[in-house]
Amino acid sequence: MQIQQTRPGGVAETPAQPKLHGRPTAQVSSPQISRSDRQPNVIRLDRWALIGTAQQRIAHAQGGEQALSQVWGELKRLEQQLSQNRAASGDLVSRLKLLEEKLTQPKAPLTTELKPRLLASATDSRVSYSAERLDLLSPRSSAERLVFSFPQTSSAVEVLLPAGANEAEAASRLDRALRKEHIQARLNELGKLELSVPDQHRRKLDEPVLLSGEGIRIPAGNPVPVQFKPKAGQLTQLGEGLDKGELKQEQQRLKRLLGEIEQSVRELKQFRQKMVKQLDRVKVRSQNLQQGELEQLQGKLSQQLKEGGFMGTMSGLLAQANVSRQNVVALLT
Repeated sequence: MQIQQTRPGGVAETPAQPKLHGRPTAQVSSPQISRSDRQPNVIRLDRWALIGTAQQRIAHAQGGEQALSQVWGELKRLEQQLSQNRAASGDLVSRLKLLEEKLTQPKAPLTTELKPRLLASATDSRVSYSAERLDLLSPRSSAERLVFSFPQTSSAVEVLLPAGANEAEAASRLDRALRKEHIQARLNELGKLELSVPDQHRRKLDEPVLLSGEGIRIPAGNPVPVQFKPKAGQLTQLGEGLDKGELKQEQQRLKRLLGEIEQSVRELKQFRQKMVKQLDRVKVRSQNLQQGELEQLQGKLSQQLKEGGFMGTMSGLLAQANVSRQNVVALLT
């Protein structure tokens, strides 16, 4: 259905009625559509959705800045400690790990690479897992069939590994099969199998995966539950390296992380300022309406949403924080 857009304060023009030659025709009247009876304009509804989304992203940007500030503080304390040739205390290393778990969980503001989740690219938002407990790469003398079952989505994929397949070929076959489940398989820098999945699908590998098959690695029979281990984040790797006495290497990591955090904070501030300017423009647009007209338009929109099946959309928008009366006006004018 196409909704005809009209100018604010006006009505849609009625096209002229054609006349038949030789005899007059009755004028077909078209009732005027008053301002209060206009249908809600799709553009205005889109603007309403934009306001809610913008305000939500401003809040996410502020949360990301606060999270990065927390990490910054801990890393600066660690940098000062290491500059005095003092070993990192076990308490500080534990705090880094706990901080990482808090700030990089699925709905937290940062990724395990300490990137703002709001601005993370598709690559940055992937979660990696190791498969150290399961040997899927070593060549075998006979062909094998493996089935990966994912209870979280009630789905499964099958992989055929030919006899004598080397590590690279096995990883490639696993990758082609698992991509149906949004999972990538590759050899990492140490030649070990590593699986990665987009953050929104991470439950597939957070929960145990059932493996069944026919071969040496997975003998025929009942499926075997396998728990893949999430790859350690930057803060955990930093703490583990310091525990091992790899001081110079971890000092370089520390310096790199501080630089990346500074850049991320700048990007978040720029993003937040851009969103605030967009909302300010909407507020300026809404300042000239009278209170009575505002209430009339609000009531009409509410009624049209209820009758038009848009109630779920309206409820979702109203649930987003700080949708002010001024902002609602801009959607209706």
